[in-house]
Amino acid sequence: MLLSVAFRTLGCKLNQLESESLADAFRQAGARVTSFGEGADLFIVNTCTVTSKAEQKARRTIRSALVSRPGSVVIVTGCYAQMDSASISALNERAIVVPGDEKALVLELAGWLAERWQGHGDLLDAVIEWRAGLAVDAMGKACREEGRFAFKPEIFSFHSRPALKIQDGCDNRCSYCRVCLARGPSVSLGTDKALERVRVLEEAGRAEVILTGVNISQFRDGGRGFPELLSALIAGTSTISFRISSFEPERIDDGFLEVFAHPRVRPHAHLPVQSGSDAVLARMARAYRRDKVFAGVEALRKAKGDLFLAADFIAGFPGETEADFADTLELAGRCGFAWIHAFPFSPRPGTRAQSMLPRVPERVAGERVDALNDLALSGRSAYIGRWIGSTVDAVLEGHGRGGDPEGPGEAREAERFGTSANYLKLRIDGVPATRGAGDQIECRILSPEHHLSGAAREEGELIAMADARASFSAH
Repeated sequence: MLLSVAFRTLGCKLNQLESESLADAFRQAGARVTSFGEGADLFIVNTCTVTSKAEQKARRTIRSALVSRPGSVVIVTGCYAQMDSASISALNERAIVVPGDEKALVLELAGWLAERWQGHGDLLDAVIEWRAGLAVDAMGKACREEGRFAFKPEIFSFHSRPALKIQDGCDNRCSYCRVCLARGPSVSLGTDKALERVRVLEEAGRAEVILTGVNISQFRDGGRGFPELLSALIAGTSTISFRISSFEPERIDDGFLEVFAHPRVRPHAHLPVQSGSDAVLARMARAYRRDKVFAGVEALRKAKGDLFLAADFIAGFPGETEADFADTLELAGRCGFAWIHAFPFSPRPGTRAQSMLPRVPERVAGERVDALNDLALSGRSAYIGRWIGSTVDAVLEGHGRGGDPEGPGEAREAERFGTSANYLKLRIDGVPATRGAGDQIECRILSPEHHLSGAAREEGELIAMADARASFSAH
């Protein structure tokens, strides 16, 4: 019997990469990777614990999976599974928890089921046997040896642009954050190993790689920090480009800016700013103040020109006054971010902010998120407008959204989606049939895409299907 497996990934790009690796392991073991909505024998839910809503979504996803296919099994892993395994296990006996720090062991489950289950008996019994045997046999040895860096997919199921995990965990202790508790202290992939993995991607014809982690600014390999790593990756390759997933504002220094200016580093940066108020940043235990954000933004633009610059903000942090939020709006407006991810404050168990007072009413926090979302839309529209008529490089995606099997249906013939070097989502006309997902092409941006003004809302997050329409350039 051919095992069918479906994935649902919640949270960060690091989770997305780890799910890609798990999907690749199951495919190599002969399983059929299917969409979550189609149903499957085995569901793998890779969870997030950043907000209470992320945990609520995980619970809904688990219940939905078990209802959609009676007799199926759900493997629940990730940060929420790490922090609250008991409540997840209580949802249903067919929900099997694998804590986040053991996630790499799920890579071995695919081959184990192919060898020992083969469609005979209840899948749940087989998974329970596998789970019980992890501590006593040699299974998972390779995963244990490589630890959190065992995730290295050869084939990417859900994304056309591959990612490389170079770092995990975080040494910061921001007062609101639970991820540092779930992921532990910062650890890094060795520079030589990172270069080896990038070279594999380059030899496979990949146009770019996303360097990702929980806090990549904390990358350390002996005396090397992130700028030295990126310099080594550039020096050791010849064609592949590098995209930086997120970077802390206080770590934007001369060494970082020098390598960031390199032509093979994408003109795109994402800053977890969180607030524009010094008083709020202090209560958050962030390592910088608003002047550092302004300086970093200015320096990034000097290095890369009109790059796509995005930021995260938390609205309604305990004690945030109207004046504090006015400072946040003023900072965001002055910085002119091309996109803003805005979240209402969510008190997380085990964090200092959970007990901080005074609390901002949920209604007020929601209104502040709406104001930041409005600023996000206007900032993105302004950014797109500056690029109309420009020629850019773009990496082609599969038909629909990013090759995602859960995205919309087949695109019209000769029309494809792609992501530009400066992180615009493009609907591209006239792409030859010979060009496939992951190929880099040159195209000209023609006009804004109507999807932007009608962006969908999902639990407070604004999602743009496409930013602009473009046409393929043969030159």
